[in-house]
Amino acid sequence: MHKIVTLESVAEIRLGMPFKSAIQDAGEQGSCYLIQTKDIGLDGSLDLDALTSVIPEGNPEKHYLFPNDILLRLRGPVFSAGIIEGNLGKPIITSNQLAVIRCNENLILPHYLHWYINSTSGSKYFRSLSEGTSISKVNSKTVSKMTVKLPNLGVQEKIGSINRNWNKQKIVYNSLIQNGDVLFDGICESIINSEGLENE
Repeated sequence: MHKIVTLESVAEIRLGMPFKSAIQDAGEQGSCYLIQTKDIGLDGSLDLDALTSVIPEGNPEKHYLFPNDILLRLRGPVFSAGIIEGNLGKPIITSNQLAVIRCNENLILPHYLHWYINSTSGSKYFRSLSEGTSISKVNSKTVSKMTVKLPNLGVQEKIGSINRNWNKQKIVYNSLIQNGDVLFDGICESIINSEGLENE
């Protein structure tokens, strides 16, 4: 059996750091990496390889992200969430276009919640908000009221492990597909180019 709880009862929810001016890539001079909405895939994958390096205004320390923090896109039509895995050598922050969810791990495990938000069950909540309207964004209060199915920690661990392994496999598969696209595009280009030479 599982309980139904609100997200705010098992996790801390806040917005990322506000940016008053346009985001500029500071390259090597940047003091933090910035995760933006575009870095979270519609399937909940989080690409940390091409993050913008920034020099935030003010003191960003209270906005630093940590492993297992979950980042939820606040703009639709798909409200998917990514999860922080590992460190990058510089602090990581996000903008206030994303909600930061930090689990009380005595109650809910991060990889379970990551799966749940992106699952059919989790997405029903956001779909229910948009029925009869053209809602394209949500706020942190709306996120905090989201209901979550809460099984025991053993079940959460099992589901979280399956989710983590599948996400790793998807990264490999996507890489293979991208490399295959480049390879076969090159083959087709060489065929068409050689065909052109034969006709001269």
